[in-house]
Amino acid sequence: MLREDYLMRLIEQVADVLAQIAGHERKREYEVAIDEAGRAWDELLGVPRAVVEVTDSATLAELLRDPAKIRAASQLLAAEARVTKGRGDPLGAAVLYRRALELVLEARALEPAESDDARVFELSREVPASTIDARYR
Repeated sequence: MLREDYLMRLIEQVADVLAQIAGHERKREYEVAIDEAGRAWDELLGVPRAVVEVTDSATLAELLRDPAKIRAASQLLAAEARVTKGRGDPLGAAVLYRRALELVLEARALEPAESDDARVFELSREVPASTIDARYR
Protein backbone atom coordinates (compact mmCIF):
# COMPACT_ATOMS: atom_id res chain seq x y z
CA MET A 1 0.00 0.00 0.00
CA LEU A 2 2.79 2.40 0.88
CA ARG A 3 4.58 1.77 -2.42
CA GLU A 4 1.35 2.32 -4.36
CA ASP A 5 0.79 5.65 -2.59
CA TYR A 6 4.37 6.67 -3.34
CA LEU A 7 3.99 5.72 -7.00
CA MET A 8 0.72 7.61 -7.37
CA ARG A 9 2.24 10.76 -5.84
CA LEU A 10 5.31 10.44 -8.06
CA ILE A 11 3.17 10.00 -11.18
CA GLU A 12 1.04 13.03 -10.27
CA GLN A 13 4.06 15.19 -9.52
CA VAL A 14 5.83 14.20 -12.73
CA ALA A 15 2.65 14.84 -14.72
CA ASP A 16 2.47 18.33 -13.20
CA VAL A 17 6.09 19.06 -14.09
CA LEU A 18 5.62 17.74 -17.63
CA ALA A 19 2.59 20.02 -18.05
CA GLN A 20 4.62 23.00 -16.79
CA ILE A 21 7.46 22.17 -19.16
CA ALA A 22 5.03 21.87 -22.08
CA GLY A 23 3.50 25.23 -21.18
CA HIS A 24 6.88 26.92 -21.15
CA GLU A 25 7.77 25.20 -24.41
CA ARG A 26 4.61 26.55 -26.09
CA LYS A 27 5.56 30.04 -24.92
CA ARG A 28 9.10 29.45 -26.20
CA GLU A 29 10.44 29.90 -22.68
CA TYR A 30 13.03 27.22 -23.27
CA GLU A 31 15.43 28.08 -20.47
CA VAL A 32 12.60 28.15 -17.92
CA ALA A 33 11.43 24.75 -19.18
CA ILE A 34 14.93 23.29 -18.83
CA ASP A 35 15.23 24.76 -15.32
CA GLU A 36 11.89 23.19 -14.42
CA ALA A 37 13.13 19.79 -15.58
CA GLY A 38 16.34 20.22 -13.59
CA ARG A 39 14.40 20.92 -10.41
CA ALA A 40 12.32 17.79 -11.01
CA TRP A 41 15.49 15.69 -11.17
CA ASP A 42 16.61 17.02 -7.81
CA GLU A 43 13.26 17.18 -6.01
CA LEU A 44 11.29 14.24 -7.42
CA LEU A 45 13.91 11.76 -8.53
CA GLY A 46 16.64 12.51 -6.01
CA VAL A 47 19.37 12.61 -8.63
CA PRO A 48 21.11 15.87 -9.52
CA ARG A 49 20.58 16.71 -13.20
CA ALA A 50 24.34 17.02 -13.64
CA VAL A 51 24.68 13.29 -12.90
CA VAL A 52 22.64 12.53 -16.03
CA GLU A 53 25.33 14.15 -18.14
CA VAL A 54 28.15 12.02 -16.77
CA THR A 55 26.59 8.56 -16.45
CA ASP A 56 25.41 6.01 -18.95
CA SER A 57 21.79 4.86 -19.00
CA ALA A 58 22.44 1.61 -17.11
CA THR A 59 24.21 3.43 -14.29
CA LEU A 60 21.51 6.08 -14.14
CA ALA A 61 18.86 3.35 -13.89
CA GLU A 62 20.82 1.78 -11.03
CA LEU A 63 20.89 5.13 -9.22
CA LEU A 64 17.15 5.58 -9.67
CA ARG A 65 16.50 1.93 -8.66
CA ASP A 66 12.70 1.92 -8.92
CA PRO A 67 11.17 1.21 -12.37
CA ALA A 68 8.60 3.98 -11.78
CA LYS A 69 11.39 6.49 -11.16
CA ILE A 70 13.25 5.23 -14.22
CA ARG A 71 10.12 5.74 -16.35
CA ALA A 72 9.64 9.21 -14.86
CA ALA A 73 13.25 10.04 -15.73
CA SER A 74 12.60 8.85 -19.28
CA GLN A 75 9.59 11.15 -19.53
CA LEU A 76 11.61 14.10 -18.24
CA LEU A 77 14.38 13.43 -20.74
CA ALA A 78 11.87 13.23 -23.60
CA ALA A 79 10.35 16.54 -22.51
CA GLU A 80 13.83 18.08 -22.34
CA ALA A 81 14.51 16.68 -25.81
CA ARG A 82 11.43 18.41 -27.24
CA VAL A 83 12.48 21.70 -25.64
CA THR A 84 16.05 21.29 -26.84
CA LYS A 85 14.83 20.60 -30.36
CA GLY A 86 12.54 23.63 -30.14
CA ARG A 87 15.40 25.90 -29.26
CA GLY A 88 17.32 24.78 -32.33
CA ASP A 89 19.62 22.05 -31.05
CA PRO A 90 18.66 18.85 -32.91
CA LEU A 91 21.87 17.04 -31.93
CA GLY A 92 21.34 17.73 -28.24
CA ALA A 93 17.73 16.61 -28.61
CA ALA A 94 18.83 13.36 -30.27
CA VAL A 95 21.08 12.53 -27.30
CA LEU A 96 18.22 13.17 -24.87
CA TYR A 97 15.75 11.10 -26.90
CA ARG A 98 18.24 8.24 -27.00
CA ARG A 99 18.70 8.35 -23.23
CA ALA A 100 14.92 8.46 -22.74
CA LEU A 101 14.52 5.33 -24.89
CA GLU A 102 17.31 3.49 -23.10
CA LEU A 103 15.73 4.26 -19.73
CA VAL A 104 12.37 2.87 -20.82
CA LEU A 105 14.17 -0.28 -21.89
CA GLU A 106 15.91 -0.45 -18.50
CA ALA A 107 12.59 -0.07 -16.66
CA ARG A 108 10.95 -2.69 -18.86
CA ALA A 109 13.76 -5.14 -18.13
CA LEU A 110 13.24 -4.67 -14.38
CA GLU A 111 9.45 -4.65 -14.30
CA PRO A 112 7.50 -4.65 -17.56
CA ALA A 113 4.49 -2.34 -17.76
CA GLU A 114 1.73 -2.13 -20.35
CA SER A 115 2.79 1.38 -21.34
CA ASP A 116 6.38 0.38 -22.15
CA ASP A 117 5.75 -0.84 -25.70
CA ALA A 118 3.96 2.36 -26.67
CA ARG A 119 6.77 4.49 -25.19
CA VAL A 120 9.41 2.42 -26.97
CA PHE A 121 7.54 2.82 -30.25
CA GLU A 122 7.08 6.56 -29.73
CA LEU A 123 10.72 7.18 -28.85
CA SER A 124 11.98 4.85 -31.59
CA ARG A 125 10.59 7.28 -34.15
CA GLU A 126 13.11 9.82 -32.86
CA VAL A 127 16.04 7.45 -32.29
CA PRO A 128 17.74 5.41 -35.01
CA ALA A 129 18.35 1.89 -33.68
CA SER A 130 22.03 2.12 -34.59
CA THR A 131 22.55 4.95 -32.08
CA ILE A 132 21.42 3.16 -28.94
CA ASP A 133 23.90 1.24 -26.84
CA ALA A 134 24.43 -2.32 -28.07
CA ARG A 135 23.08 -3.60 -24.74
CA TYR A 136 19.57 -2.43 -25.79
CA ARG A 137 19.49 -3.74 -29.36
